[in-house]
Amino acid sequence: MERLDPGKKTLKKFGVTMGIAFLVISGLFLFRQKHTVAVYGLAVSCAFFITGSLLPALLKPVYIIWMRFAFILGWINTRIILIVIFYLVFTPVGLLMRLLRIDPLKRRGKCATYWEEKEKIDFNISNYERRF
Repeated sequence: MERLDPGKKTLKKFGVTMGIAFLVISGLFLFRQKHTVAVYGLAVSCAFFITGSLLPALLKPVYIIWMRFAFILGWINTRIILIVIFYLVFTPVGLLMRLLRIDPLKRRGKCATYWEEKEKIDFNISNYERRF
């Protein structure tokens, strides 16, 4: 992971983004009739908005911790997604192709070469006008 050194603009964006996120979360708690938690969420949201607007340099440690946490989550999520895709998509397709004896590479025959000759097409000027 590269060294994180956010600028003032990045820290302001981070403050606004986190303020909006905590505002939405506190709104959800308010909607679920959990007023105490909603008040704390609103307080944190206001703190992020004010700090991001007036003193963005104070958000640098929070930003660095948050980005490291995001990096770790991204690393874990990537592995989980790849494992799920491999075992839920590629493995069943491979097993099904083996059961049905489907060989898309045509490796079963005893050939000197597996090269396939391309069919010859006579080209004229109209083939070059609309190629795609």
